[in-house]
Amino acid sequence: MAYWVNHLMGNSDVGFPLESLADLYSELSQADGEHTDVSLTHESEWCLSAFHSGLLVWENVAGESEPKHMCNVPKEAVVELWSLLAAGSIYEIEKQNWLPGYGS
Repeated sequence: MAYWVNHLMGNSDVGFPLESLADLYSELSQADGEHTDVSLTHESEWCLSAFHSGLLVWENVAGESEPKHMCNVPKEAVVELWSLLAAGSIYEIEKQNWLPGYGS
């Protein structure tokens, strides 16, 4: 399964090493008003975007579903969910306690 990550400054990497996902999350320490999130997107167009505030957004970027979110998600949980998404485990991610919308 193919996936890619989007870094804080907007550049992307295809096949980013899973063992470096914690480093991707750590980029959020440099977030500002213009650069707000990092994400992992699966080839199915499902995407998990993490924000410095602990907000995590789950959406299909092709617009095939409504976005969902969780607040105060710790780094370790984000990395675990990104790993699931990289493996294509959409159902496992869907089972989480998501709230509707993008959050605040």
